[in-house]
Amino acid sequence: MPNSINQDSMRNLNLKLTLQYLFNHPDTSRIEIAKQLSLNKSTISSLFNELNTRGYITEMGQGSSTETGGRKPTLIRFNHNYGYTVNFELGHHHLRMMINWLSGEKIKFSSIPVMDMDIYEIVDIMKQSIREINIPSAMNGLMGISIAINGIVSNNTILDSPFIDMKNVDLVKELQEFNVLVVLENEANLAAIASRDFTSKNQIDNLIALNIHNGIGAGIVINGLLYRGEDGEAGEIGRTLYFSNEKTAKTQPIETLYSEDAIISKFGNLKHLSNMDRDHFLEYYRADDKISHQIMDEFIRATAYILFNISRSFSPTVIYLQSRIIGEMPNLLDDIKEQYIDLTNIEIKTHIKLSSMIEDAPLYGGASLITHQVLGLTKYQLNFNN
Repeated sequence: MPNSINQDSMRNLNLKLTLQYLFNHPDTSRIEIAKQLSLNKSTISSLFNELNTRGYITEMGQGSSTETGGRKPTLIRFNHNYGYTVNFELGHHHLRMMINWLSGEKIKFSSIPVMDMDIYEIVDIMKQSIREINIPSAMNGLMGISIAINGIVSNNTILDSPFIDMKNVDLVKELQEFNVLVVLENEANLAAIASRDFTSKNQIDNLIALNIHNGIGAGIVINGLLYRGEDGEAGEIGRTLYFSNEKTAKTQPIETLYSEDAIISKFGNLKHLSNMDRDHFLEYYRADDKISHQIMDEFIRATAYILFNISRSFSPTVIYLQSRIIGEMPNLLDDIKEQYIDLTNIEIKTHIKLSSMIEDAPLYGGASLITHQVLGLTKYQLNFNN
């Protein structure tokens, strides 16, 4: 019996390693996989047959023969049409939705305004959006649903949602009609996963995704793994307290002063303008409005301080900055870096980069989470393409 158990365990391990290699190498062959994983011919044939039966493999024709000649190998790759995932970001202003192949590629993206809608209306939109999907080429259809939450999530449960009143709605239960895996996760955490799996291709073990949107949050990857902390509360940078020298000043979480929503709201109040949004704020800024420039200067300085404190606390290799305002005006990053460098004479090795996925990083991160779980590769590195 022990030998049988060991053989089964070894076969299962080899099956996962073969699937991982297949996923991470878009053009490979049985011969190449056997060589890289040190598997003999009969073992790789058995594993290949099982993965092929499950529908994971697509043949792509013949490759080149070796220098010594011989039969050309058949090139294979992970089946991009195996199935798809649906990934939502439940934002304060918009419900963002992305449909992805299991291999990570985007099929479709949409953004639906939900300002002033309650959670029941938003859930109805989510359900209807899923029902309307029609992808005949998807072999197994819908494989899973992820939802990025602007709040604290632990064990697939929302513990705190500061921007949307959840009214005790259980999103996992609400979506059970689709009979697939449903995963809830903090949006900054998902942005960090996307940065790890899509942007850095698992080449950076220690990174942080700093999201400055409605609030301010950080997704933290340490030694290649997402760090959630106790009850998922790690990275709640925006809830750290702002210190003021004024004795009468009220202690405030920093995100109430320097999140994107906070500075836009402040500008609207000072200008006595209602319905102020990012686009209008940037219009005033580009037109050299004095008040908008003062507020932006504060935002730049505060962002530099936040980045500096994070870099000193965690010493990540890279901090990916997720900010739609800075994404609209990338030159602001140079100003932030200048102030960041001026804060100390000590050399800081952390690189500050503007995320290449500002609009959709949490959606790609959700797609990654679902794929890892569906394939049974939760602790394996997978490199995705977007």
